[in-house]
Amino acid sequence: MTVQGEVAIPFAHPVYIRSIVDCLNSRGVRPSDVLASAGLAWQDLSDGQRMVDFSVFRRFVMHAIQASGEPALGLMAGSMLQPYHSPVGIAAVTSDTLGQGLQIMSRHARLMFRSMDVKIENGPRWSTLRVKPMRPLCETHVFVMQSILGAYCRLLEAILGRPADELAAGLPYPRPAGNDIPCLRYVRRVEFDQEHLSFQLPIELLRVRSTAADADAFHEAAQACRKMESELGHGDFVARVRRTLLERLTANPEVGELATDLGISGRTLARRLAEAGLNYSDIKDDLRKTHAAWYLQHTELSMEAIASQLGYNDPTNFSRKFKCWYRVPPSKMRQTLRGGLH
Repeated sequence: MTVQGEVAIPFAHPVYIRSIVDCLNSRGVRPSDVLASAGLAWQDLSDGQRMVDFSVFRRFVMHAIQASGEPALGLMAGSMLQPYHSPVGIAAVTSDTLGQGLQIMSRHARLMFRSMDVKIENGPRWSTLRVKPMRPLCETHVFVMQSILGAYCRLLEAILGRPADELAAGLPYPRPAGNDIPCLRYVRRVEFDQEHLSFQLPIELLRVRSTAADADAFHEAAQACRKMESELGHGDFVARVRRTLLERLTANPEVGELATDLGISGRTLARRLAEAGLNYSDIKDDLRKTHAAWYLQHTELSMEAIASQLGYNDPTNFSRKFKCWYRVPPSKMRQTLRGGLH
């Protein structure tokens, strides 16, 4: 669900919210109060529900940290996200090797977080997994990064049957003040102020067999992941076009470029969109319209930076188009949306 008047950006799977709820319970906090404060209800957290919108997630995280009094709540919640709570985790844990488990996890990472780009780079000595947000996470940035750190360490432990002492992590935020650094409870080697969240393991570790390897369970879970991916995209060609275009919106790709990304010809792309009563320009405008409002509400980016994120070379063109969409200048819209947020 989302709050009336806010831009709906699906962000987190309900199972992730449930892990935070479990963490609150363990600290003696009544989750129902925190959920209500964020505009969530228990029925919103079932696996069959759609992803929680980012605007609601922001409120939930803010109230959860305030109620618990624990700045490292993200780390704790991530470590409580059991792999067997989702098809992605089950597929990763029952993979034949650690390497296969990490590949399946990165391939389907967006089933947990819609706005994360996860890639694995394997070199001669090291395997590095990088996690990059596709849009600003605002004040939830550290919380989400810590959650992913905790969940990743928990996943490695489930696959290896022991803590991954070989793991080195790069965190995209400053080193916390004081000697008691919470993340050191989960990983021994940490570097702060990195460009992106990253996890590095010796390449030979990827060949280690999973302690819970099970070919049948893996096949079933992998199938469930593929089904979830299909449902997430509504099993719809148009949704696939929207998703691919969103990932490349900053580059403002022409129809032929996007068609190449989709593995089809530009003519086929145009024809299939026409069959759905749409055209490429309209889809691009719709994405730009929605995300323009989102950036104005949830970030401090300048108008020039927002225009660039949406693929406009000239901020003037962006402002002119924005007035056509909303009948008000972007600066006025930002004031209105911020009034609703606070």
